[in-house]
Amino acid sequence: MSRKAKKQYFAYRSFWPELETMKKFREIVGVDTFNVMISNTANSLGFPYTKYPPVWKWNGVYDLEAFDRQLDDILRVIPDAKFICMLDLNTPHWWTRYLGAFGVRYDSYYDLGKISPAKIWRQDTAEYMQTVMRHAQERYGDRIEAYHLGAGGATEWHDRSRAEESVYRLAAFRQWQKEKGLPPGDIPGRMKRDSGSYDFCTDYKDLHSYYNGNDPTGGVYTELFPEGYGLFRSPEKDGEVINYLRFCNEFNADTVAYFLKKAREVIPPTVELGCFFGYSFSAWTMTAGHLAYEKLLENDDLDYVTAPLTNYHIGEGSVSATIHETVALHGKRMMQEFDQKIWCYNRKMSDCCTLPDPNAMQEVSWDEQDDGSELSKKFTFGAGNGWTSPERAAEGIKRDGALALIQGDSLWWFDMWGGFYQHQEVFDALRDVKKLWDELAKQPTVPVAEILVVADPENMYLLNDLNERCGTFLNTPLHALGKSGLPYEVCSFNDLKKLDTARYKFVVLAHPFQLSEEKHALLEQKILSSGRVVLWLYGTVIDRDGRWNESNVEKVCGIPYASSGVLQKDMSGWCSVYIHRPEREINETVLRTLALQAGCHAWCNQPRPVYANSKLICVHTDKAETLTLRLPQKYDCVRERFSGQEWKNTQEVKLHSTGVKTFLVQVGEPI
Repeated sequence: MSRKAKKQYFAYRSFWPELETMKKFREIVGVDTFNVMISNTANSLGFPYTKYPPVWKWNGVYDLEAFDRQLDDILRVIPDAKFICMLDLNTPHWWTRYLGAFGVRYDSYYDLGKISPAKIWRQDTAEYMQTVMRHAQERYGDRIEAYHLGAGGATEWHDRSRAEESVYRLAAFRQWQKEKGLPPGDIPGRMKRDSGSYDFCTDYKDLHSYYNGNDPTGGVYTELFPEGYGLFRSPEKDGEVINYLRFCNEFNADTVAYFLKKAREVIPPTVELGCFFGYSFSAWTMTAGHLAYEKLLENDDLDYVTAPLTNYHIGEGSVSATIHETVALHGKRMMQEFDQKIWCYNRKMSDCCTLPDPNAMQEVSWDEQDDGSELSKKFTFGAGNGWTSPERAAEGIKRDGALALIQGDSLWWFDMWGGFYQHQEVFDALRDVKKLWDELAKQPTVPVAEILVVADPENMYLLNDLNERCGTFLNTPLHALGKSGLPYEVCSFNDLKKLDTARYKFVVLAHPFQLSEEKHALLEQKILSSGRVVLWLYGTVIDRDGRWNESNVEKVCGIPYASSGVLQKDMSGWCSVYIHRPEREINETVLRTLALQAGCHAWCNQPRPVYANSKLICVHTDKAETLTLRLPQKYDCVRERFSGQEWKNTQEVKLHSTGVKTFLVQVGEPI
């Protein structure tokens, strides 16, 4: 098989050996591909990732029987199983301690960027990885479909050190400066790295800020930054920090590329390579090291990237953590990880730790007086997500399965610690989705979305990701569009060079903060014309000289900086819309109204989650109601595939729900 023809997976994953569940996935659902995780480390709760002993025992010492045991256990219950072999490349505990005085050994799980430039870490880890791969290919080569390489936080290539220095990182930074023609300099200090220079508004709080380094107890960080963190940086004032963070992100992509190259040396070309990467959804994306995702996607050794959903609440539209069109335009496959935290999942991590019941924790609040024991009573997964019954979970599975099917993605259902998939309704839904997948996944389709969101990783370097508003520029419009009743797509700014933009009528510029002459010319060529409605978030507040210049917003966008509300201006050939604070002004109704004003087709008569291509349309709701699905033209036959209901010679169908419901509509031939 040519490596240009990427495989499309429908798989199951769990940290633990959920053998009975795996057997049901094979016998009831029809899944034959299983993700197995080979790990030598602990997770972010402090417990071993898997139930199997580590393979990497010591310097050059490997227990390959421990590897065999994991695959053999599955083969005993599923003799025809195929595998995606996930290799956790993080440093075992003994490695971080071995001769590690004077700050020369680090735990790659939390300090990836501090140790990844170290030659000894790369050599030792690559030797371990290649040893396991050679053994796996010799013993299980006919069953292994792909290797999934992971390191850093959550094995997702996150650098969770907040860009802290090490002697290895400093040496690599100096080399990067030399290659870029920059004068040699030191790594900027913590106070510079953690604060911007502009917009110190502190009126927005995000409970999920725990994950981007904010102190959830309101302690030390609040004392260090009593006026807030500063949302924006400018090249004029913060150039050294911007350059350093750009280095950190580029080096992280290079680190992944190093291991992809080493892996490709010892595996056949028909075996694929993938990894978690390209997360662009949240406030901590920049210091976590994923912003150079375009660089990694250009790597010929990579076949797919994986990411979880950032929003999977019942009644809303699921949103992937990646910039989906960028993945596709680089010839890679997207692997959607569905880990929806169904209410019945196993919460017992060990004999001493049981996670709190998510159904009892709809709201989580932190208090500066909380100690570790109190915090452990508040932290859990899945609170308030709506996956609270077998019936609701079944409809959520249909929605997310349809999303991957319509987008042409791969997927795996992630059972984490087991218990996600227990009920007959859930297995019936999984079976139905898999049956449709087998029938329709290879069917040729064309995209139909008329809404485009443009993310700009280059301009994300201008944001301080410790400020909780950082994530609102992409999260907020995507979550709103996910419920707007119209399909949309997301690309990166550089994609505009090769993307045919003719069908897009409503465009959201999520990070337009600085536009070079070349970038502005590209917008004029591809976006700012043809009667489009173009929404600017925050505006072009940094001019071409790298200075903070609020007057530049009106000059480019036609509307003054910091104007409140949702303001519009006719720009002779296109309509400019400006929103300064996305988290205040944007919701599904606002974006739906702008899209309809732009002439986008109104697929659903109500703002509900809708995904669509030229053959399939998915509609999801959590309400008892009758929805009208309006097709772009009349078709000879329209079928709802989960129920079998059919309509003849129609352009409009009525969809009836008594509560949470997902519809997947297939159209026939246009008439």
